[in-house]
Formats: sequence, C-alpha cells, structure tokens
Amino acid sequence: MMQETNSFSIVAADMQRFIAGRTYEGEQVARALKGTRHGLGAVFDLAAEFGWTLSSPLAADAAPSGPVTADAFQYYSAKIINGLRAAMPVDGVILILHGAMIAEGVDDAEAELLRQVRGLIGKDIPVAVTFDLHGNVSADTARMCDIVSSYRTTPHVDNYETAERAGRLLQRAMNGDIKPKVAYSQGPMFYALDAGRTITGKGPMVEVLKLADAAMDADAEILDIAINVGFDWSDKKCIGPSVLVTTSGAKAKAQDIANNLIKFAWDTREQKTIRLVPIDEVIRIAEEPSSGSGPLLIGDYTDCPGGGGNGDGTALLKALLESKVEDAVVCSIPDPESARACIEAGVGATIPLNLGGKLDPRFGGTPLKVAAKVLATSEHGDVVRKGIFSNGTVTSYGPSCLVQIGRVKVIVATHRVQVDDLEQFRIFGVEPTKTNVLACKAMNHFRANFEPISRKLVYVETGGVVSFNYKDLPFKNVRRPVWPLDEVEFSTTTV
Repeated sequence: MMQETNSFSIVAADMQRFIAGRTYEGEQVARALKGTRHGLGAVFDLAAEFGWTLSSPLAADAAPSGPVTADAFQYYSAKIINGLRAAMPVDGVILILHGAMIAEGVDDAEAELLRQVRGLIGKDIPVAVTFDLHGNVSADTARMCDIVSSYRTTPHVDNYETAERAGRLLQRAMNGDIKPKVAYSQGPMFYALDAGRTITGKGPMVEVLKLADAAMDADAEILDIAINVGFDWSDKKCIGPSVLVTTSGAKAKAQDIANNLIKFAWDTREQKTIRLVPIDEVIRIAEEPSSGSGPLLIGDYTDCPGGGGNGDGTALLKALLESKVEDAVVCSIPDPESARACIEAGVGATIPLNLGGKLDPRFGGTPLKVAAKVLATSEHGDVVRKGIFSNGTVTSYGPSCLVQIGRVKVIVATHRVQVDDLEQFRIFGVEPTKTNVLACKAMNHFRANFEPISRKLVYVETGGVVSFNYKDLPFKNVRRPVWPLDEVEFSTTTV
C-alpha cells in the first residue's frame, strides 16, 4: 500500500484516486505485477525460487497528493489485514510500502498498518518492509520491523532489487539462520542528502551510500542499511531523513553506524545538485538555437504530481504560448472536463477550452481560455512503461487527448500523472526524441528515460505547491525545533 502525502495539496487521496493509480486485489495482483520491475514482481519471483505459498491480497497505489481519506485507508488496510488473517498461520510477512503516507486522523499511516499486522501475528514472526527512500520513517515503525530495505536510486529504478534484498533476508530469518533486528536514527532536519538524487553519480546521496556499503563490507552481521531522505511536504512529526540498519549482531554496533550516517546527512544538508530557474529564463533558453541533438527537457518541478503537485498549473504553458518557441509539447494538464470535450468533438475539431488551473488556482497558474485543435484522443489513456523506470507497469491518463494550441501541443488528461516514460508521448503519435521542447510535469523519475535522449535539462519554478520555500508553508505537526524552519543543534532520535 503506497501513497506519498503532500499535506499542502487540497487533492485528497480517496478511493477513486487509488483506483486510477492502478490498484489490484486478490488474484489481480499476480496477473498485473508478476514479471514486472515492481517490488511485488520480485516477491513473486522469490516465491517461485523458495517455494513460498504466497498470499498477496492487495497492491494499492495512489498518485502523490493530499492525505488519504479515512475510508480509503480503512478499506485498504482491512484488505491487507483480512488477507493476512485468512492466511494464518504464516512464517513471515513482507510489506511494500512508501513511508510518507498520512491518512485522515492517522499521522503515521505506515506505523498504524504495522501495528495492525503485529497485533495479528505477534512479535516472533519476522516482518520485512521496503520503503521508498523518500519515506518519513518513524521510530515507531522501526520498532515493529525486523528487516528494512529502501530504494537506493533516484530516479527509482531499483524497486525490484530492494524487494529482492528484503525477501532474501526474510527467507534467512524464516529458516532461523539469522535473528535480525533494526537500529534507527533520525536527525533534527527534514531536508538533506540532495533529496536522494543519484543519477549523476555525485552528490551527498551517492557519498552516503558509499559509506553504507563500506560499513556492510566491513561486517557480515550488518545485513542492510536503509537510508531514507524523507519527503519535505508531509506535515508529520517524523518528517525527514532516517537511517535504519538491519543487523544479526549487536544492536549497539548497528546504532553507531546509523548515528554516523545521519550525522553525515546533517553535515551535508545544504548541498543540492539542481536549481529551479524563473520562467522567463527558461523561455530564453528554449528560444535559443538548438545546441545539440535531442529535445530541451523542462521539468515543471513545483507542479509535479509525483510530489503531490496539482499538475494542472498553467504558468509554463502560458509562457510557452506567448513565446517564439517552436515544436513544444506540454505533458500533461489534468482537466477531465476539457479532455471529455475534446474527445466528444473528435479529431480535427477546433474547440474553445477553459484549460487547467482548476484544482487550486493559487498555485501554478489559473485557467487559460484557448482555442484547441484536437489531434488525437484516447478513451483510456493507458500507458505500459517500457523504460527502465517501473518497466512493465501501467500508468494512465484516463480519457485524454493531444491538442494543438498555437505553436504548442498539449496532452490533456483526466488523471494527474507525472511524466516518467517516453510512451506517454508516443501513444498520441508524438516522438519525444524528435521534438524540440518537452515541458514535463516532472521532478526526478523522468530523468532515467528522458535525460539520456535530451540535449539539456532545466528545472523551472512555476509557483506550484511543491515549493522549496519551506518557511512559507503552514507546517503544524512537525517536531520543533527542526532545520530549515529553525536554528537547531545536531542530535539524534533512536530506538
């Protein structure tokens, strides 16, 4: 059960958003995810290798947004717990989680789910958990886990390997070969380690992973080290980086490693490998003659649905329409009303639209009155990912279309989705490798597939809700004092 909560988004993660995000129950889980790069794809492969009798009641995933509604959290938690109850007795449990989920009335949703699991199986059955490295993982969560593995890449291209590591350790625990336990450390900050970026092969996340690898190489009893950088827009007490060390030996030794690594995160907390630039500067770059092969790649960072942004902000689109930029494609603007109007009008029609800016016009731009020519439509908007990010899994625009507005093409969607795969353009007949400018609602994950085919990457500040101006955000529940909101001395929280 996975969802990354941006507390400052007004878009609630309700049942419909989980369904739109590709949620599977019972036998659907294996049919959809076996043979993919999803974490559960690794679990199914391990089941075949080790002869597990596997119960997989649920794979629920909603796009990052506001908190999960109470009914959605209760429904999907019950699916997991009831599936577990029906499978009892079990030899082990593996949960594929995110770590930054908040539900209505439940600040630490992953800890609550684990409490329910432990309440059913007791303290002696081993529990392995995987996290997105952007998880805000609490000390309460750590207490209820025996094995923890987190992604080690951003963009996240190691979902499979992460679950495989956790599953192999779980097998050893079920065999009785190891008795794992978890040491935990968190520092007094909620931004650090360059938000976990590893794609360039440099930066503090790359360096801290080298330190973690060295610690594991030096001691066979250190089984895994999960380094979570946190998610900065979740207004919860345990926001921020954490280190969880899974060990079969002395916990004190593992605790020292966890403390040392979180201190490294503190010492390097101000280092960043990206910069958000103003819209006018981005337009100037886009209007320059091409300096190489491939498209100019623009990441609309602060309006990216992958970080809980609304995705329908129009500030960048408006600037492109007013510019001299040729052959630009914006992907995508979620606007169900406009998408349906275009589909009903049909390919070739030109119709007026009041496009975008409807979810929360305070952030990222207001609706634009435009004349749009319909170039292509899709009743389902399903995209099978073919790149290295989440290969084999499905993302969906829902009913959607490609329109031409002036010199700019725009993909208009029903669902909020981040850009992460080239096929998201190709289903509408757009070849991204031969397009001059790709303006993407994207933060990190698109870099895995798009940066290698682009001539340049630039991030733009469009005033979306995924803001770096943390002191302007109405935090209420984070622990205080905490950097960068406060001046604070270094300390650690442990279990």
